[in-house]
Amino acid sequence: MSALEGRVAVVTGGAGALGFAVAQALIASGTTVILLGRSQQRLKDALASLGDHASHAIIEVCDVSDEQTLTSVCERACNRYGRVDILVTCAAAPAAAGKFENLTLQEWRTTLSTDLDGVFLSCKVFGKPMIAQRYGRIINLTSFHNVATYPYRTIYNAAKSGVEGLSRALAVEWGHYGITVNTVAPGPILTPRTQWFLAQDKGNEAGMLGRTPNVRLGELNDVGSAVAFLGSDAARHINGQRLVIDGGWTMNAWWGRHTEL
Repeated sequence: MSALEGRVAVVTGGAGALGFAVAQALIASGTTVILLGRSQQRLKDALASLGDHASHAIIEVCDVSDEQTLTSVCERACNRYGRVDILVTCAAAPAAAGKFENLTLQEWRTTLSTDLDGVFLSCKVFGKPMIAQRYGRIINLTSFHNVATYPYRTIYNAAKSGVEGLSRALAVEWGHYGITVNTVAPGPILTPRTQWFLAQDKGNEAGMLGRTPNVRLGELNDVGSAVAFLGSDAARHINGQRLVIDGGWTMNAWWGRHTEL
């Protein structure tokens, strides 16, 4: 039997690169996955790309900043499956980057609406059936930017730091219900956003690899497999923790390049 056989998971941002990788890892472990996203077409494409595993997933068009829609999705999930065991929040707004003094309040609100409000609402809505069944695994995606960051990432950092604080507080508040709440903080992972960044300058990849002790960029499955572990009973006593997946990037204090060791 697979590690998560019979479990039901909700993945927000399920049509995005990281969300879909998480969904694939959960399905491979025996989980039924409900993919949430704003774009019906992207969700349909994600479902189709699952191939033979598509029968283990359903899609729901949903804006995570809309509590009423989230509640309706949760009710349908509970009516269909009788439970919700795992929540993984991967939904993210397009990155608002730039000098702090030039950022607008609208950019601030747009990012926080999805990246922070959406996590708050997702945990609140899907946490309720977990409380009732006295079991749950919540994994909120944050970022290595919470540990070590770049310039011009103020709004993103603020949102992800808020998710960190929310997750720690929920871990303490809900642990006695049998619910664990942890965060996964990916470092440089080969997502479309990272690939766009690498394409801007030939030196960007060399700089990333030189700083990373593992001397490789993370792959999507590096995140998916970690989330699947945290969603399993093998991680039942891991609560309130941040798992950084960055090949050692944030631990590196050396000024040279690891490629030259």
